[in-house]
Amino acid sequence: MELLVSHPRGRYGKARREILRTLRRLGDGRPVVERTAVHGIALVHTGLDGREVAHRCRELFLEGFAFEHAVKWVPVDYWCEPDLEAMRNLLAEKVCDQIAQNETWGMKVEKRRWQRYSTRDIVVHLAGAIDRRVDLDHPDKLVRVDVVGGQVAVSVLRPGDIFSIAAPEGPAPAPAQRDTHRHQVETGELLAINSPAS
Repeated sequence: MELLVSHPRGRYGKARREILRTLRRLGDGRPVVERTAVHGIALVHTGLDGREVAHRCRELFLEGFAFEHAVKWVPVDYWCEPDLEAMRNLLAEKVCDQIAQNETWGMKVEKRRWQRYSTRDIVVHLAGAIDRRVDLDHPDKLVRVDVVGGQVAVSVLRPGDIFSIAAPEGPAPAPAQRDTHRHQVETGELLAINSPAS
């Protein structure tokens, strides 16, 4: 599986060594780390499950293992071209079915080195591909879209599937159920779409 791992600019070499050391500790004898077109983002190829890697990185961190350079680990499910229709088709054909009818969802777009469209325009265009109920605060599934230069990584994630040293304990518990049918757009975050009536 593949992951996008964030690191401070100018520290790719140190981050690469830290990533390799971490994955070997987790049981991957032959991980591969590559630069991407974006400074501060490394592409990691591993024989391990990416979500399990993120969860185990969190466990290591809470046990005192130092993550000084590889500061955020995001599993990747799919890749496509940086084209709005290609992204929308991917969401409609492969992502939508991974969100059950009774589950809520959200979207987050991270756009780097791609100025053709604003983050808001991307989110608005893609949201219509998924006809599920939206929750902007505590979705059951998060559809994450990372535009990394000439490639787009798409992930369908549950709470806790991303490890970040900025939030090492994972997402906060969801509050009591409330109405989450909002019709608004928040830049870079989940969208306001006309969800189907319940």
